[in-house]
Amino acid sequence: MRSTKLPLWIERLVGLDDPRGPASVFLLDERELVLAHFLRQDGAVPELQAVRRRELPADTFQEGALGGPLREPAQFHEVVAELQQAGDIAIGEAVTHAALVLPDRWLRLTFAELEEVPGKPNLREEALRFKLRKQVPFRVEELRVRGRRTGAAGNGATRFLIGFGVEHVLAQIEDSFRRAGIHVGTVTNESLSAADGLVRLDGGSGPFLLLVAHPDGYSLLAYADEGPALFRYKSIDPDLPSSVTSNLAVRDLRLTRSFIEERELFGANRSLPAHVLVLAAEEDREAWSDRLEEGLGLSARILDGNGTLGSQPAAAEIGVQQALPMLGASLTVRT
Repeated sequence: MRSTKLPLWIERLVGLDDPRGPASVFLLDERELVLAHFLRQDGAVPELQAVRRRELPADTFQEGALGGPLREPAQFHEVVAELQQAGDIAIGEAVTHAALVLPDRWLRLTFAELEEVPGKPNLREEALRFKLRKQVPFRVEELRVRGRRTGAAGNGATRFLIGFGVEHVLAQIEDSFRRAGIHVGTVTNESLSAADGLVRLDGGSGPFLLLVAHPDGYSLLAYADEGPALFRYKSIDPDLPSSVTSNLAVRDLRLTRSFIEERELFGANRSLPAHVLVLAAEEDREAWSDRLEEGLGLSARILDGNGTLGSQPAAAEIGVQQALPMLGASLTVRT
């Protein structure tokens, strides 16, 4: 989601030039703020050049279903400025433009169909907000809502991918970067930016399913020929026994498979991909492999980052769970 510029998938759709040169990406969650620098050239996979990170105090953000506001904005301003300075030193130039990756829980995705698409952007946004009110249990008037076309629906309507998050939360975060002199052009989430990274790594070689495991649940994204076709975010209490978590996940995954097949999201007469790409902590990979086998009837292909992050020493300083979404987001940075 961008407040001023088009998201990566729209850039690809309208055929904008492949970005080149350095790119900075921030990744933020409740625990830390990470800054990664990539070098982009000649359509190749961006190479990770440097990584810097700062831990956040445990109470930096208030509680919220879509992420909570900052408790002490001035304190977060200082963390951003400190990390920016560390990044400036690492790459030898000022960080002034960047993309920002947020947790899937903070920036959600859904889909809606419009039989008639208003020509004016403000009217189109209002139409999407109306659709969103019927889908989500949040106060839509408090949300930032952005949408883009993803192709035609079976009934002749136009299908939209909608991204939404709490306007106040997003504005607070963006303000901290603005105070540090950093223009955040792209705000995206883990799953969507990881999918963009996979498309670049694999050269857009066909549809795929991507599961991103979180400490408190999981996200599942289906990527079809025309782009994202389905997104599921499921919150699961991390204090539940593993067996209960597995039962809940398997039940939801079975329902998701039925939905994908019923809607033919990968196309008529096309089966699901042979496996599910999985981004998960090492200690959780076996459990998620079992859940996917039982729930979707598909094997897991674990993404471990080998050979995807370049040969620079910085590649050893960050795990694939953070690196892949940041790599995908790096493709959107315009300097």
